[in-house]
Amino acid sequence: MTENLLQFIWQHRLYASKEPLKTAEGETLLVLHPGTLNTHAGPDFLEARIILNSTLWAGNIEVHVKSSDWILHQHQKDANYDRLILHVVYLHDATISTSQGTVFSTIELKSYVEESLFERYRQLMESNRFIPCDSRIATVSTLTVQMQLERMLAERLEEKTGRIIELLNLKKNNWHEVFYIQLARAFGLHINQDAFERVALQTPLHLFEKYKNQQPIIEALLFGQAGFLSDYFDEPYPDVLHSEYQYLKKLYALEPISVHLWKFLRLRPANFPTIRLAQFAQLIVQSTHLFSKILNAQSLSELEDLFDVEVSGFWLNHYTFRDESAQKKKHLGKSFIHTLISNAVVPSLFIYGKLQGQNHLCESAIYFLQQLPAETNQIIRKWESKMGVAKNAADTQARLQLYKKYCLPKKCLSCGIGYEILKRGDKK
Repeated sequence: MTENLLQFIWQHRLYASKEPLKTAEGETLLVLHPGTLNTHAGPDFLEARIILNSTLWAGNIEVHVKSSDWILHQHQKDANYDRLILHVVYLHDATISTSQGTVFSTIELKSYVEESLFERYRQLMESNRFIPCDSRIATVSTLTVQMQLERMLAERLEEKTGRIIELLNLKKNNWHEVFYIQLARAFGLHINQDAFERVALQTPLHLFEKYKNQQPIIEALLFGQAGFLSDYFDEPYPDVLHSEYQYLKKLYALEPISVHLWKFLRLRPANFPTIRLAQFAQLIVQSTHLFSKILNAQSLSELEDLFDVEVSGFWLNHYTFRDESAQKKKHLGKSFIHTLISNAVVPSLFIYGKLQGQNHLCESAIYFLQQLPAETNQIIRKWESKMGVAKNAADTQARLQLYKKYCLPKKCLSCGIGYEILKRGDKK
């Protein structure tokens, strides 16, 4: 028994209801509303409504495993607990009172809760399989699983938009600037996302707009700010970029990031940060009012076309500034474009629609995610035996969120799937 489990039992009324509830004082208890779970300081449940004998009570409820935990937590000295109408415990082992000396009713749930519920909870908590409910998820209704996945998708989108809100505050609600930073981070994938974001934060978008049609200057700004133009070069083109950046650096008091922040190890050459920077530069050169076009996009193919760019001439036969390679086109592949849409476009579109009160944009964000192909990785492959093959990126995003935020930390009490297992057991 844990306090979280007892809160869960009280919140969802998972106590046997064949016999009327009786308080430790012998009063008949009828629960009209268990209250709203309080995740902040103070009583566990707020604004509950109960009837003791024939009297209606409205107020707060505190939950403890044992009554004596009240004293252990020093609640008898805290005025925040003076408005309690009921003490819910598993084991009633002490008489307690408020800071005003008021004694209130206690309900002991030990005799009202089935032992099988505790056994199911123990099995979930002690499971060392892929997911805690690995052996029981097949008993859960399809509707419950689907509702949980929909909730996970919304939660994942909310998490991704948290950083966007921070950037909006930093950039005084300049959506174009914020999207440019978000897009830069997405270009870095997981391994170089922080370095890409720092370059964007230290290189204002208005500088690129000032030199919009001057591709060498755009590359000089990006590669210089990324720390790749600190030396002289043997080849003419990078040497021109170096000279151009030295001028721009002094003119605008620019500060580059350390080149050592970039990671090349175990990356395919096509994913080298130098190539991604060259592609990002070309996107800046070719795009006009990119965020506005994204807001107006009606289909996934429209979005894909916005990111269909090729590197400039020098990079056709280079992966770095130093080493020449066989000539090869290095356009943004469809898979990478889909990653950009998933990690930058969808969250930006979703939060813009939410903050601007344009629900159709929130719906468009989810629609685009549903049009993207399902991701594939070890976690997603393991889910297949439990939920079938994922249909699209929205499905895989939801499954990743469920696994990382609920299954790994075993937050079964906060999961709809866990709730059904604890409530219904093996019933189908």
